Amino acid sequence: MAAKRGITLYHSPASRAFTAYWMLEEIGVPFDVKTVDIKKGEQKAPAYLALNPAGKVPTLTDGDVVVSENPAIAIYLADRYSYGTLAPKIEDADRGAYLKWMVYATAVVDPVAYLHEQAIDLPGFGPGFGTFDDMVGVLSASLKGRKWLLGNRFSAADVVLGGTISQLMYRKVLPKDPVLAGYNTRLTLREAYHRAADATWPAHLFPQVG
Repeated sequence: MAAKRGITLYHSPASRAFTAYWMLEEIGVPFDVKTVDIKKGEQKAPAYLALNPAGKVPTLTDGDVVVSENPAIAIYLADRYSYGTLAPKIEDADRGAYLKWMVYATAVVDPVAYLHEQAIDLPGFGPGFGTFDDMVGVLSASLKGRKWLLGNRFSAADVVLGGTISQLMYRKVLPKDPVLAGYNTRLTLREAYHRAADATWPAHLFPQVG
C-alpha cells in the first residue's frame, strides 16, 4: 500500500530552508508551508522537536514520511517526484557523482566556509574535509567547462550545492572566481530559484537580497 502523500515544508525566513523550498519549486508539486520563526526560538518548541529533534529547519513531511537535512530532503523529493530527471536513476552512470555532490555540499562546503567566515581555518588532514582553499579548488576545477555539476544536465545536486554557493557568494565568503560566479549566475536565472528566494528573503524584510 502506497504511503499517503501531502507535502508540508517547515521553513524559516533567512535560513538554509531556502534550499528545500527551491527543490520543491523545481519539482513543481503542490506543497504547504509552515513558518517556524527561528529568531523567536520556535524550532525548539516541543511540537516541532517531535518532528525534528535537532531543532533545526528545514523539515519536510509527506504524508507519514518525515525528512530533515537539506540533502536528504532533496534526495527524497527527487527520487519520489522527479526520478530520472532531477534524480539520475540507480543504473545511470551520473548517479555516483550526483550523490557525491549532495553530500559534499553540506559535509564539506558549508562547514568549511562557515569556519573560514569566522576566521577559523583548520588543517585539512585532521577534520577530514580539507582546507578552505582545497574546497574552493575542488568546486572551481569540477565546474570549469561545465554548465552544471553533471555537465549539461541540471539535477537536484545543483539545488543543494547551488543553494549553499549562492548564500556564500552573497556574503562574500567565496573568493572572486569566474567559474563559481558564472555557475551562480546560471542558478539565479532559474524561475524556481527566484520563487524560493522571494519566500526566504522577502523584499520588505531583506531589500538588498535578490
